Amino acid sequence: MSRGNSSEMAKGPARHMPRSVRRRALRLGYANGVLWSVGNGLTTGTLIYYLAQELGAKGTALSVLIAAPTLIGLLRLITPALIGPLGGIKATCLKASFPSYALLAVGLPTVTLLRDLPRTTALGAMIALICVHQLLEYVGSVALWSWLAGLVPQQIRGRYFGRRQVWQLAFLIPTLLASGYFTDHWKTLYKTTQPERLLLGYVIPNSLGAAFLLASLVPLLLMPDVRAPLRCLRAEDNKARSALADPRFRRLLIYRCWFSFFNGITQAAQNIYVYVLGIGVLPMQMMQLGMRAGQMALSPAVGSASDRFGNRPVLELSQAIVALGPLFYFFASPEHPWWIAGGWAVWSAYAGLNICLTNIMLKLAPADDNARYIASFEALGGVAYGLSTIAGGVLLDRLRGMDFHTSIGTLTIDHFALLFLIGTVARGLGLVWLARVEEPGAKTWREILGR
Repeated sequence: MSRGNSSEMAKGPARHMPRSVRRRALRLGYANGVLWSVGNGLTTGTLIYYLAQELGAKGTALSVLIAAPTLIGLLRLITPALIGPLGGIKATCLKASFPSYALLAVGLPTVTLLRDLPRTTALGAMIALICVHQLLEYVGSVALWSWLAGLVPQQIRGRYFGRRQVWQLAFLIPTLLASGYFTDHWKTLYKTTQPERLLLGYVIPNSLGAAFLLASLVPLLLMPDVRAPLRCLRAEDNKARSALADPRFRRLLIYRCWFSFFNGITQAAQNIYVYVLGIGVLPMQMMQLGMRAGQMALSPAVGSASDRFGNRPVLELSQAIVALGPLFYFFASPEHPWWIAGGWAVWSAYAGLNICLTNIMLKLAPADDNARYIASFEALGGVAYGLSTIAGGVLLDRLRGMDFHTSIGTLTIDHFALLFLIGTVARGLGLVWLARVEEPGAKTWREILGR
């Protein structure tokens, strides 16, 4: 078969694709996932949040940095309308992702290291830059998930996404370890002797991460395209409310928004608390590494279980475990800071949420309109997370300004502990909403346990 014929056949659903073409596409999907994961690990999370605090960010400013990209992500709802004008799913993914990563590679070092900029101005410019970068990446990711839905047959999606996550984590873990060691060692060398060079300890790994993000586009260039869902290409039918009008998908959206909201409410408190406790970048990266190692170990079993039993029971078990995370922050103190490590240990169960939320989203979305559903799912969840993150940051600053303290028995609860308690209880209540999600073919716990 000629190359041209293979390309043409790749435009259809995965079941019409030659086996060799599909296998190559799935391998390229692994390669993209690995490169993106490494790049994303170096350009988000602890490194960025510590950099912001070096620039003077407090509770509210840090919560804005965490939340603003997810709030602006609401604009990803326009993605289905862009697929046609931009030339299809593959073209949309690449045309959005490339400027996103290029902007990060050039812009972040520039706004951080300009000596004439006041640090507050540099912080504001950094937040704006990350917002634009994330918005473009969100558009690209909606197209990517729609693309993968067309390439990966539904009956193996759980195992495929599980293996993809294992490959991502296998490369991310040593990357985070090396970057944490580098940043802490750099701070030790220059914080007192040459403080003007301090920020380079963050900018260098961030720039390297942007290079990995750009490299992640190479496998996508080689992957076969799939035909865009026809309804996504008709502007007159592009009604963003369609996902909300679907009862089964709406229940999934309610659960996603609930969990995202109460996941965000503690983000500023968590990131500032570890800074207050004096825990460095390397120890935090080590805790994240433990979590990632746990996720890597769990991912194959999670993928198999989702294909065998359905996504909902795996999500329920994972949700119950993940909800305990803030409780470990609650018990941490300057005398016993390492309670925090317990939170990162139970967050290994995010493997179930990461794999099965994506899988159930694609399963409940109609195959001929999945880009619109994906956009709604990610955008509304992101808005819930963003609003609650800002609210949590403002609440943290207000409680701290009031010097909030109360007692329950022998326990003294301050502003940090109050938010950690709220986060634990509210995340656990997410199981109520998850129980209402209907998934065709999913087994009940009674069936799974053989009773």
